[in-house]
Amino acid sequence: MDLISVIVPVYNVSEYLCACIDSILSQTYQNLEVILVDDGATDDCPGLCDGYSLKDSRVKVIHQANGGLSAARNKGYEVSSGRYIAFVDADDMVDSKYIEKLYRLLIKSNAQIAACAYTRTLKEMLPEANAKKYILTSKKMLQNWHGKLKAIETVSWNKLYDRQIFRKLETVQLFPEGRIHEDVYTSHLFVNCAETVAVTTEKLYYYRPRKHSISRTYTNEAVKADLDAQKERLRFFKEKKFYGAYVRLLVGHWGHRGVYVLKII
Repeated sequence: MDLISVIVPVYNVSEYLCACIDSILSQTYQNLEVILVDDGATDDCPGLCDGYSLKDSRVKVIHQANGGLSAARNKGYEVSSGRYIAFVDADDMVDSKYIEKLYRLLIKSNAQIAACAYTRTLKEMLPEANAKKYILTSKKMLQNWHGKLKAIETVSWNKLYDRQIFRKLETVQLFPEGRIHEDVYTSHLFVNCAETVAVTTEKLYYYRPRKHSISRTYTNEAVKADLDAQKERLRFFKEKKFYGAYVRLLVGHWGHRGVYVLKII
C-alpha cells in the first residue's frame, strides 16, 4: 500500500483539534503519515500535537513561528514523504473511509487528483448509495469550472493528490505565503497540472463553519483580499481561453464584487 501524507495546519483550534486528529488516525486506510504543523499556536494545540506524536508513531509534529495557513501547508509538504498528499484543516473532520475511498477512486481512474463532496453538518456525513462519480480530463474540468461541481473543485482540503503534479507548478511555493484565500489562488493550478481528475459526490469531509474564520469575515480588507485572489483566477481562465469558466466566475462575483473585478480585469 502506498504511503499517504495527511498535512494538518494547526493554529489556535484546541477546541476542535482532537476530533480532527482522531478522525484521521481512525482511517480504514492505515498506511499514513500525519503531519501536524503547529503554526505558532498560543493555546493548547502545541501540547496536544506532541501528545499524539507520543501515542502514534505515524504522527509527526512541526513547531514553527506563525506564518499563516499557506506557510504551514508548505512546511508540511516540504517534510512529507508520501506518494500521495491530502490536506485537512485542523477544525474539520473526515469520514473513516475518506482516504480509502479517495485512494481507490484515484487508482481505479488512473487519475492524479481525487475529490469528494463535503458537508457542513455531521449528520449528513453518511455513505451515499446514489453518489455520482465523474472522471474528467483536467481540460474538461477547467472548461466547466464554477459549474455543477463548483463546491467540490474550488478548495484544496477535500482532495487526494499525486505529489508528482506539484512538481509541475510554475511557482516556488505550493501555496502563496503572505496571502489569504490561498485555495482560490491554487486549486485551478493544481488541476491544470493533472491529466485526469476523479470526483465523487459522496460527502466524506466535514467542513466546520466557524463565525470568525477567514472565509466568513467580511471586512473591507477581507473582501478586497478575496477579490484579489479571484482576479488572479480570472486572469488564468482568460489566458487559457476557458471563456465559459471566465464568465461564470465573473458573474458569480457580481454586485459590489463584480464591479471591482470589472475594473481590474
